Amino acid sequence: MSEIIENKLPVNILEKSIKSGSEYGWRQNDFLEAVEAARKLQIAIEGGQIQYVFDEGTCELYWLHYYTDEIKKGENWTNYCNRTAKECVEKFKQITANRNIEKEALDNFGLVKEKLADGVVIANHKLFIISFEDKKPNTSANNT
Repeated sequence: MSEIIENKLPVNILEKSIKSGSEYGWRQNDFLEAVEAARKLQIAIEGGQIQYVFDEGTCELYWLHYYTDEIKKGENWTNYCNRTAKECVEKFKQITANRNIEKEALDNFGLVKEKLADGVVIANHKLFIISFEDKKPNTSANNT
């Protein structure tokens, strides 16, 4: 069984994460810290998307994503990790600055509307999922 990449993150970063199924997400205020921790450990960021997670279900705003470009021919692993962290952060900042995430969730998901009507603070259920990529085992220093 392969090791879970997220377990390589520092304990203080993992403690801030929230599991959504098999994925890990962070609150908006902790997102940048999680990406930077991964970058420092040379864990690449594949990207992710925004979810509202409730006991009754998950509302995935798949169109609000911050996916990164795959490794480029000749790009070494360190540069790839640095680039994907930068791309992810730029897309995250664009979304959080230019989109009304809560309104989009309310417009698209009945569960979010129900929760708000029930007095739930839906902002407390918003997660920013991050998918990580670790350097493949058995790769030599010359291969990526």
